Amino acid sequence: MDRPAWGWVEVYVEPHDEIPDGASMRFKANAAPRPITFIHYESDDGDEGVWKIVAPTAEGIPKAAMACPTDDSGAGESTLIYGGDMGLRLTMGDLEVAEPYLIVAPGAIADADV
Repeated sequence: MDRPAWGWVEVYVEPHDEIPDGASMRFKANAAPRPITFIHYESDDGDEGVWKIVAPTAEGIPKAAMACPTDDSGAGESTLIYGGDMGLRLTMGDLEVAEPYLIVAPGAIADADV
């Protein structure tokens, strides 16, 4: 059975030092977005674990990252994680990673694990 879409999520990230290309994307959300705090994530350097995730504003104020289910180009349902105009910041211990947005498996949200 097809589920009706919740609506659209527009992700716009201003280019800056940590994300020089910025981002401008539009995704079809299958449910309303919700705030999240932790995700299971593996960085490009192979650092894997549960990372804290925030969405900083241009003023440096950390806001909640948001997550919603979305369809991913024939790969089935995935989870879109996005933030504000500066993208996302993920931290685990002393490690920090900047991402404009993430498309992850539905089980990647770790809020219930922490």
